[in-house]
Amino acid sequence: MFHVQTVSGPIAPDALGHSQIHEHIFVHRTPMAEKNPALRLDDPARSLEELRAYRAAGGGFLADAQPVAAGRDAERLGALSRESGVAVAASTGYHLLGFYPADCWVHSLDEEGLYDLYCGELLEGMLPWRPEPDRRPAQPTAFRAGLVKAAIPAEGAEGRYAVLLRAAARAAVRCGVPLMLHTERGENTLPALELCFRAGLTPERLIVCHVDRQAADFGPHDAIAATGVYLDYDTIGRFKYHSDEEEVALLRHMCERGYTQRLLLSLDTTAQRMAAYGGGISLCYLLERFLPRLEAAGFPPRNPCGFHRAQLPAALRRLTGISIPNQSRKDAPDHDQTPRTRQTAHHVLCGRHHRTVLHHENVPHLGQGAGAGRGDQGHRPAHPRPRRGLPGGGAVLPG
Repeated sequence: MFHVQTVSGPIAPDALGHSQIHEHIFVHRTPMAEKNPALRLDDPARSLEELRAYRAAGGGFLADAQPVAAGRDAERLGALSRESGVAVAASTGYHLLGFYPADCWVHSLDEEGLYDLYCGELLEGMLPWRPEPDRRPAQPTAFRAGLVKAAIPAEGAEGRYAVLLRAAARAAVRCGVPLMLHTERGENTLPALELCFRAGLTPERLIVCHVDRQAADFGPHDAIAATGVYLDYDTIGRFKYHSDEEEVALLRHMCERGYTQRLLLSLDTTAQRMAAYGGGISLCYLLERFLPRLEAAGFPPRNPCGFHRAQLPAALRRLTGISIPNQSRKDAPDHDQTPRTRQTAHHVLCGRHHRTVLHHENVPHLGQGAGAGRGDQGHRPAHPRPRRGLPGGGAVLPG
């Protein structure tokens, strides 16, 4: 079986319950937060209150999308998870450059240094938060990251962003974890995905975020979904972009196009949208408001499974794995080529012992065989598809 690496340790996907794959629950002040008060999520008591409400509403798991040196606090995330009872997967990787002070130590790292940093946080432990941005912490914490965060601006993966994205994609391949890609409404996303594919990352390990910040033009959604990646629709309840009715219309279109099993739902929470911080909605909005709306609308359309609130994220079986113990980060293969076939390591937790199961997977080039035109009809994961029935806890629409 596969498992999800959380700050509390590995957890089987079947034990997660309702899941939201892209949230922010605690973030120290960053340069971006100084400009935008909505990004100030630095009150531990309020974050805990929000998580406890989420747990009481039926929430079991979420992924925190704040990466290393961008205000993430691994030890705080561990405490919040323990005290709330919500399983939390933390992120390594990088965010938009505006989240980092000009003198931040990560700016000095080249691609190999970044790759080594990300692998270390996934395999050994995340670095702690420190208030001095120019000083790299010397020792990791006991808390391991469970996924890689990456980001591209509207201009795409150019310059420094290409270096950062290559390092992030290589680390995700090496450690067998998902890569979550921040985009600006999906602009210039296809070349960034091609870069990830060339690094050896397969579509079912990629989550593209924020494309639904524009919901009127379905074309970019269709083009990105045709590559076989997951789309995380996380603008729900974010009314400065559009209404929930427009989000429902977008979801209906994507389900009718055959992409149901590649859609994830989250909230991308900020202080303006967390009730405990005085915001207009809360982490519970999916559970209490939006999912019932989808149920009432009969979602997904023409789907024999129907729609279930008590879903379990079947996608996480394909998205997640665990790292290989006692293997040097320097032993990673060269992923700068574009193989048509490669071996991927998925890891099985058997009591106290780990064993590695190798699968051969066809790695499609962008636009070739990855569900082109009809969702899942192209690229298929090499391991068995999860059984249908109760996927996604609201995080994943069933298919």
